[in-house]
Amino acid sequence: MMKWLLALIAFVAIPVMAQTPWQRAVVNYSRQSYQSGNQNWQIGQSPEGWMYFANNNGLLEYDGTNWTTYPLPGNTKVRSVLPVGDTIYVGALGQFGRYIRNAKGKMIYQNLSGKANQKERVNIWHIHRIGNDTFFQSDEAFYINNDKMRLDCRPGVHYSAVVYNRLYVTSYKELSVLVGKRFVPLPGIDIRKTSDIVAILPWQQQLLIVTSHKGLFTYSHHQLRPFAIATDIDNLQLSCAALSGSTLALGTMQDGVILIDMNQHKVERLSTNNGLQNKTVLSATFDADKNLWLALDNGLDCVQLWSPLRFLNSRQSPIGSGNCSVSYQGQLYLGTNQGLYAMTDGKIRFIEGTGSQVLCLDTIGGQLFCGGRQFFLSINDQHITHYGNRGVWAVRPLAGHPDVLLTSSYWGLRLMRRSSQGWRMAEEVKGAGISAKTLYIEDITNAVWVANKEKGLYRLVLSPNLQNVVSKKCYNSATLPKGDNVFIAKVNGEMVIASRQGLFRYDASHDQLVRHTSLEEQLEGHTAYTYISQTPDGHIWYATDGAMHVSNGKWHRSYLNNCLMEDFESVSYTNRQQAVIGTEDGFALLYTQQAQDSTRAILPYIRRIIIGNNADTLYYKAEQPHISWRNNSIRFEYSANSYDPSQAVRFSYWLEGSDEQDWSPYTRRHVKEYTNLTEGHYTFHVKVINPDGSIGNETSFEFTILPPWYRSWWAYALYIISIMAAIYALYHRIMKSRQQLIKEKDEQIENLEEEKLQIELRARQDELVRSRMNVVRKNEMLQEIKKTAVSINNGLSEENLPAIKRRVVRLIGQIDTNIEHDDDLEAFRNSFDNVHHHFLKTLGERYPQLSHKEKMLCAYIRMNLMSKEIAPLLNISIRGVEIARYRIRQKLDLESKANLTEFLQNL
Repeated sequence: MMKWLLALIAFVAIPVMAQTPWQRAVVNYSRQSYQSGNQNWQIGQSPEGWMYFANNNGLLEYDGTNWTTYPLPGNTKVRSVLPVGDTIYVGALGQFGRYIRNAKGKMIYQNLSGKANQKERVNIWHIHRIGNDTFFQSDEAFYINNDKMRLDCRPGVHYSAVVYNRLYVTSYKELSVLVGKRFVPLPGIDIRKTSDIVAILPWQQQLLIVTSHKGLFTYSHHQLRPFAIATDIDNLQLSCAALSGSTLALGTMQDGVILIDMNQHKVERLSTNNGLQNKTVLSATFDADKNLWLALDNGLDCVQLWSPLRFLNSRQSPIGSGNCSVSYQGQLYLGTNQGLYAMTDGKIRFIEGTGSQVLCLDTIGGQLFCGGRQFFLSINDQHITHYGNRGVWAVRPLAGHPDVLLTSSYWGLRLMRRSSQGWRMAEEVKGAGISAKTLYIEDITNAVWVANKEKGLYRLVLSPNLQNVVSKKCYNSATLPKGDNVFIAKVNGEMVIASRQGLFRYDASHDQLVRHTSLEEQLEGHTAYTYISQTPDGHIWYATDGAMHVSNGKWHRSYLNNCLMEDFESVSYTNRQQAVIGTEDGFALLYTQQAQDSTRAILPYIRRIIIGNNADTLYYKAEQPHISWRNNSIRFEYSANSYDPSQAVRFSYWLEGSDEQDWSPYTRRHVKEYTNLTEGHYTFHVKVINPDGSIGNETSFEFTILPPWYRSWWAYALYIISIMAAIYALYHRIMKSRQQLIKEKDEQIENLEEEKLQIELRARQDELVRSRMNVVRKNEMLQEIKKTAVSINNGLSEENLPAIKRRVVRLIGQIDTNIEHDDDLEAFRNSFDNVHHHFLKTLGERYPQLSHKEKMLCAYIRMNLMSKEIAPLLNISIRGVEIARYRIRQKLDLESKANLTEFLQNL
C-alpha cells in the first residue's frame, strides 16, 4: 500500500542555511504495494509516461494506477531496462531481449541473446540506444541489437553510458569512447583518480564524471578537473547519479540521496530520517515531470521535487493530526489532536496546558483564542490566560457589541465580557443548549447559526441583551437532512452553507435555504462539500471528495488527495505566498505562487479492455474490434500518467452510441463497465480534469457490437428467403388447393358421370337380364310345349295318325331351332359388348380356345350372376356351371388363389 512519507529539506549553502521542519513529499512504494521483488536496479520511462523498473522478479511496470510484473523465462533477475517506443529492452542475468506490446496490449517477450548465452554466461548491466542500434553491455563485450554482432571490450566493462550520442566505457585501466567499431581511450585521464566511475553525465558541453569514492570531475578538451560541491561526500560511497537541468541527484550506498543545485550551490539530503524507506540507492532517474525516482535495495521511492507542497508530518514529529492553524504575531500556531504547538524560526514548541484535542484557533482584536476538548485559553503577546471552560468550538465577535464575544461549546452558547483585567467568561445564553460545532453570526442582524451532526442546522435570534434566544428555527429539510456536519462561511459577501448535499445560501426574503447553483457552477458543480472559506485576496478554498481545492474564478487547483481530516478541514495563510492546510498526518505548507506555475497536462490512457467473461483483453492502440453478441459486456480500465498522489486525478467518460447523452460527472474510479450492450457502433471516450480545473486531454476507443445471429445480415437474408419461400409455398398451396378443388369438382363430375354410367349400366344389365329371362321363360315354355308334343307323339300310333306324327315332328324341330338360334341371344351379345366395352370380342381375341357357351358363361360371371341364375340361361344344370367354371380357369391359366370374377371384371 502506497504511503506518504515526508522528507526534510536541509538547504546547505555557503554559508549553510538553517534547517526547517517542513519536509518534501516522498512517495514510498514498498514491495507489498507493487507485489514484486525487493531489489530494483534501473529505471526507465516510456513515451506514454509509464515507469519501468529492472526488478529481481522481472520487468516491473507502473502506469500511475496499476503495477504489473513481467517475468522473464527462467525467472531470471532483470538488471537493466530501456524503453524505446512500444518496445521495452531488458537485460538480465543470463539473457537479454525485449518486450513488444501486441495489438491486444499483451507484452510479448523476444529473446535476443540466442546462442551468445550458450557460449558464455551473458549478464547485461546497461542498455543504450544510438540511432537505430541497441547496445547491450555485458561484463566483457557489447551486443548490438542481438547476438549476431559483438564488440569485445578488454579487459572488461565496469560502467558504460551514452552522452552526447557517444558511447563511453570504463574499465579498471581506462575510460574509452566508441569510434567506429573500436574503443579509443580518452587522453588526459588518470584512471587512478577516476576509478569506480558510477555515472557519466552531460553538463555544459562537458562530461560530468561521478566516482564512487573520489568525488566529481568534469572533462573537456582532454583535461580532467575536480568539480567542487558545497558538501562533504568523502565519507560516502556513491552508487549512481542523475541530472535534470541544474539539479544533480547523487545516490549513496549508506545514506540515501544527495540533491545538489548546481547553479545556486545548495545541497539537500534525503534519507530514512526524512522520507526514504531505505538508505541504499541502486539507481536514480528523473522522469518527464522532473520527479526523482529512486530504485532502492528494498522498494521504490518517488521524490516530488517540483511539488509546491511541504509537510510537517506526525510520523517524523509528535505533533499529531492537524485540526486547525493560524499565524499570530510572527508565529505559526498549530492545533492538533494532541495539543497546541507554536513554530518559531523553524523550531516547534508545545504550549503547556493544552494536552488534548484542539478544536479552534480564532484571532480577535489582536488576541488569540484557542479552544480544546479539555481547555480554553487566550494568548496576548506571550501572556497565556486559561478560562474555566472546555469543549469550545469557536469564538466570534458581535456587531455593535465591542465588549462581548460569543463562544460555542459542547453545551451551547456562552458570552465573554471584557473587563479591566481582560476577557472573562460570562453567562450562558438561555435557550441555546445545542452543541454548536458550526457557528456563524450574521453581520447586520446578529442572528446566530449553529449546527451539529445530530441536532441539525438552526437559526437563533437573540434578545437585545444577548442573554436569551427569542426565536429558534430548524432549517433541515429533505434537500438538507440531518445526519452530517455542515460548514458555514462568508463567500462573496453572503452566507454560504457547505454540505454533503451541495452548497446553499440563505434567502432572507422568504426565510429559507436555497441551493447556491451559481457558486456550484463556479466550483465543482453539485457535489458533496465539507469545507469552504474565502481569503482576503478572493481565493475560495473548499474541500470535496477528500481533497482540498482553491479557485479564484480563472484557475483551479487540487491538492492533498485522501490526506485531509474529515470534518476538521482547515486552511490558514501565513502570508500571501503560503497557505497551511491540516492533514491526517500533520500539516502541509503550500507555496501558492509555485502551485500556479507547476501545473501540467495529465494524459489519460485506456490500459485494458476486458470483453465478455475475460475472454479477451485489448489494448487502447488495437484496431477497432468486432465483438460478438454473447460477449456484449465490456470493461474499460484506464489510468493517467500522474505520480503525485497529492493531486486528485479525476476522470469523466462517455460511451458514444449508447443511451448516455453527455459526459459523466468526474470520478476517481479507474474502471467503467457496460453490460448487455445492444448491437451497434460505439466509441468510449475518457478524459481527465487537470490540477488547474481545466478540461484535460481525451482518449477514445471504437468498437462494434455485432448483432445476435437472429439479427445478423445473413439471418435477415435467411428471413427474406424464408418469407419468399413461405409466400411461394402459400401460393403453391393455394394453387394446389385450387387445383384440388378443380380436381375434386372434376372427380365429382366424373363420379356423377360414373354413377350415371353405373346407373345406366345397371339399367342395361337389368334390361339384359330381363331380356334374357324372357328368353329363358320362352325356352322353358317351349320346353314344356316340346314335352307336350313329345308326349303326344309318343301317344299316337302309326295306325291312328301317321300324318299327325309327321306334323308333330316338324313342330319339335322348329322348336329346337328356335331354342338354338334365337335372335334374342344375338341381340344380348351385342348389347352386352356395348355396355361392357366389347368384352366378348376382347375375350374371344385373347382367348380363342373358349367355346361359345364358355364365353357366355364369362359374360354372366362378369355380370355377378350366381350359378343358379346362370344355369337356366345356358340350359345346363348348376353342377354343369361349376364344371364349366373350372374349365374356363384352366383355359385362362389362372392360379388356384386367383378370383375368376375379379379377373373377368378387370379384363
